[in-house]
Amino acid sequence: MAYGPSKNRTRTQREAREPNLIPIMNLFIVVIPMLMTIMVSVHLAMIEITLPTQAAGGGGDETEEQIEELPKVITLALFPDRFEIKVEGKKKVIEIPYLSPGRYDYVTLDKNIAKLKEEHTNQGTIEILPDPAVKFDTLLRSIDICKSNNFPNIKYLTAATKYYRAK
Repeated sequence: MAYGPSKNRTRTQREAREPNLIPIMNLFIVVIPMLMTIMVSVHLAMIEITLPTQAAGGGGDETEEQIEELPKVITLALFPDRFEIKVEGKKKVIEIPYLSPGRYDYVTLDKNIAKLKEEHTNQGTIEILPDPAVKFDTLLRSIDICKSNNFPNIKYLTAATKYYRAK
């Protein structure tokens, strides 16, 4: 004996069933808080500190460690017609004029920066102060020269601009 088609079979062909969203909602309710707890929210940094040891028994005749000199601030100023290098504590400014309009003397700049690195071996930062009229290419080449001479930290300075209200 053959039976007729079931009611579910005939209904599914005619009407589209609504998707069951409850399992998807449960997944998001469980997964999102779990991911939030796994996420690293606190980064710890360790600083290694070596304290000097005291000599036992007194006596000031023992050799004392030389304290390293604090790094001097080195500033490289970029102008439309020259480079200027100023070292903190020195009155003399190293000027490197341009070869011709638009052509800078990068070789001399490289030699002077290398000489400064030899004098200040513990210095890792150099400040660059570009004039607003200097092209971006000149700034990039100067930064590359500083980095190639073991000045990995480049501090970019901007010229101070003051605005006044006309009366």
